[in-house]
Amino acid sequence: MSECPKQGGVTPLRRGGYGLGAMSLLGLLPLLLAHCAPVPKPQPPPLLDEAALVRRLQDNAGAWQTLKGMTRMRTVTESGSASARQALMLAKPDSLRAEVISPFGQPLLLVAAHEGAMQVYLPREQRFLEGVASPWQIARLTGTPLTAEQLVRLALYDVPLIAHETTSLEVRVQGYVLYLTGTVDAQRLDFDEAGRLTGTVYFRDGASLLEVHYSRFDRERGDFPLEVAVSTPQGSRFSLSYSDVQLNREIAVERFGLQLPAGVAVEPLP
Repeated sequence: MSECPKQGGVTPLRRGGYGLGAMSLLGLLPLLLAHCAPVPKPQPPPLLDEAALVRRLQDNAGAWQTLKGMTRMRTVTESGSASARQALMLAKPDSLRAEVISPFGQPLLLVAAHEGAMQVYLPREQRFLEGVASPWQIARLTGTPLTAEQLVRLALYDVPLIAHETTSLEVRVQGYVLYLTGTVDAQRLDFDEAGRLTGTVYFRDGASLLEVHYSRFDRERGDFPLEVAVSTPQGSRFSLSYSDVQLNREIAVERFGLQLPAGVAVEPLP
């Protein structure tokens, strides 16, 4: 006769049987397998072609017509570097007004350009100057010779395109490069993988003339870039860093002209 287990004792497991520990592991197996499953990789954005990228440029050109806000302007020229905080207003095609402000909030310099004319007022010196808004006069402010229209368009994320005969597209790991080629001029346009224009370079006879770079894209403002930098091969450079920006707000045309203070004579711009 087989011996019955004593009361209070432990019943031995049968050989080949499953204990509670093994059953627990079996219960956890689906969870362990789930954790070991490969994580699906995010799908890359769909590839864009030349036509899609050109449409992005056209959309940018029509998207922003005016700008009003504060900006930090930094310039680098042969004579050195400078940084100034200014209140800036822009309106296409060629209107601008900049008020350079001291750390104490006092105006140091006022500049306005509209329809080819430029006015400059120096409050501390009580000097008021007028003349043509030529690239030379723009260069005295930015260090880079541009027309007023070119400056306004670049600052409003509207890159001028050269007259071209052929185009070509390169697809790269981090975006796209679109080339425009004319008779003597050429242009390279850089886009990120989402199709946002991040910069352009202008060439003439194979030599670089001007570079423009955009960054700090603001999604709440339709991916408008809050940072623009313009440079030349000669080493001059200026950048605009926007803050408190208002886009496409109506700006009265009178704001792009300066009032002659009483008792101040008008001088010609040198």
